[in-house]
Amino acid sequence: MSKRICALLLAVLMLLSLCACGAPSGQAANEETAKKEPAAENPAEAEPTATPGPLEQLHLDAEAGNTEAMVRLGDMYRDGDGVEADWETAGAWYEKAGEAGDSSAYHWLGNMYYFAPEDQKDYGKALEAYSKGADAGFADSMGMIGLFYMNGFSVEKDTAAAEQWFEKAVDAGCQWAVSPLANLYLYGRLESGKDEEKGLDLLKKAAEAGYSGAYSTLGSYYRFQAHDYEKAEEYYLKAAEAGEVQAMTDLGSMYMYEILDYDKAEEWMIKAVEAGDSASFTRALLGDLYSGVGGSNKKDFEKAIEWYTKSMEVDAPSPYGMYQLGNIYYQGYGGKTDYEKAFALFNRAVEIWKAQNSTDELFPYTVEQIGDMYSNGRGVEKDTDKAAEYYKWADELNSR
Repeated sequence: MSKRICALLLAVLMLLSLCACGAPSGQAANEETAKKEPAAENPAEAEPTATPGPLEQLHLDAEAGNTEAMVRLGDMYRDGDGVEADWETAGAWYEKAGEAGDSSAYHWLGNMYYFAPEDQKDYGKALEAYSKGADAGFADSMGMIGLFYMNGFSVEKDTAAAEQWFEKAVDAGCQWAVSPLANLYLYGRLESGKDEEKGLDLLKKAAEAGYSGAYSTLGSYYRFQAHDYEKAEEYYLKAAEAGEVQAMTDLGSMYMYEILDYDKAEEWMIKAVEAGDSASFTRALLGDLYSGVGGSNKKDFEKAIEWYTKSMEVDAPSPYGMYQLGNIYYQGYGGKTDYEKAFALFNRAVEIWKAQNSTDELFPYTVEQIGDMYSNGRGVEKDTDKAAEYYKWADELNSR
């Protein structure tokens, strides 16, 4: 082999040697490649994506245009259900749902302001929301506008306009609007005067069509207007047996005050509470039953205190219940004398009546009683000047 060929072979061998030293080979090459290039993911072995929580999912659904989610968020922010209560945010979600085509959302917004506690109630905002709902064709909102005109809430009282709105609501499918519409005829609240035949016909047709609330309205008509307690009992029972909670309460109060069957009065009022009646009135009425009001033979001051106290624990506490409970402590009925408790309860009742601008006859009477307590030093330090202030206030209330 010539020297030239040998030199060329030697040069090639040296070059191959240098290449081998500078790059991985075999398994080492594969390991190096694995470090630099991520392995293809196996779907079965990939880590699962985090699932959104219920609140986050609601927000995602709402932002995607789901109106049910928007309304649900409105409810949650209104009630403080799982989030901090925020009526501004609640209102914004109801508005978004309404603008996205859910006319009921405007109604729930109106209800938020209409059924709010006294310090948050806003008839103007409620009417604005109901008007949007009515414009969008929501029947219940039409009925609520009728109530606004009938009672003069945020608008001038106008029973003719109320009649028109109730008729629109009924035609659009709002069953409950039949009751206030019929009452306009039954009690002569229109310029045209009474039309009992028309009112009764409306209610009976509504009842036959499945609206059980019509039975309750018929019961009240026969109780308060016709004074036919047998018919009133018949219609109240039909309504109560159909699950109308208000009819249970009305039936109980009629048994207590007109029919004087105190066992049935107790039975139906307790049924009303158990069926979900959240009204302070029903609880205060049970307090009356057990304190012997109206000649009740169920007198039990422990139970009376229990039910009057319950009437103060609901969303709209009863100033009447506060007064009655205060009177038990003031008069010492059942050996329960406690002037300090009586003084606190009387003052609490007076504050509510004052905020309501109430015409309840117990309002000035309770103010006068507070004056007596200042005058005699019962439950509070004696203060004749304060007593004089309360006596003067009571006189002003009585002269309205």
